[in-house]
Amino acid sequence: MRPAARVCLVLMICAALFVSPSLAAHRRALGVVSATDRGHLDSKDAKVGADIYSCDSLDTNDGGDLRVRIGANQLYLSAMSSAQLEDDRLTVQVLAESGTVAFSEPSTGNISIRTPAGTIRAEGAYAVAGEVTYKNANELVITAMKGNLTLDTNGQLREIPQGKSADVTFEDALSEGCHDEGGLDENGQFPRAKIAFYYIIPEALAIPSYLLWQEMTESESKPE
Repeated sequence: MRPAARVCLVLMICAALFVSPSLAAHRRALGVVSATDRGHLDSKDAKVGADIYSCDSLDTNDGGDLRVRIGANQLYLSAMSSAQLEDDRLTVQVLAESGTVAFSEPSTGNISIRTPAGTIRAEGAYAVAGEVTYKNANELVITAMKGNLTLDTNGQLREIPQGKSADVTFEDALSEGCHDEGGLDENGQFPRAKIAFYYIIPEALAIPSYLLWQEMTESESKPE
């Protein structure tokens, strides 16, 4: 084969690979690491400025923390916590998996927090901040630090007013995973067991909530 023909063949193969659907598929970055102390991104040490894609794992060591920026929103993982981001096309879902996951959201309403007990969203188009803390494998506490939150359990809505916390227990929680379409029911939703929901004394979580609120709303100009 002549050298010129060989070069053309190589170029054609490279072009075919370049336009291959599997390689051409574009993954949009859902968030970026904005601060970290013993935090991990996909089991590696997280670096400030690193992009986060759908189903990337986020977790923190004992005594560590991790902050993520999702557009104008902020996500905060305290020590011994884990979460994932999921691309829901128009919005971003945060899968709060363990520990304490706090979030701050302006009036855009473009993120939600998914838990085994249901999905947490802002009530209305108002700025909100809240946190989810796992007490054990079948119990969590949802706290509304700013604005009202709504827990949506397959269409059954429960409100958590600003300044209040709700203790939620659930049985036989599904391990949904990230974007696991195989777990959807015929209505396109994840089936869930019944839950128990009741308000608790806000003061019980006042100190950790206040510290998280300070951590999430401090000036962006502060050195990392």
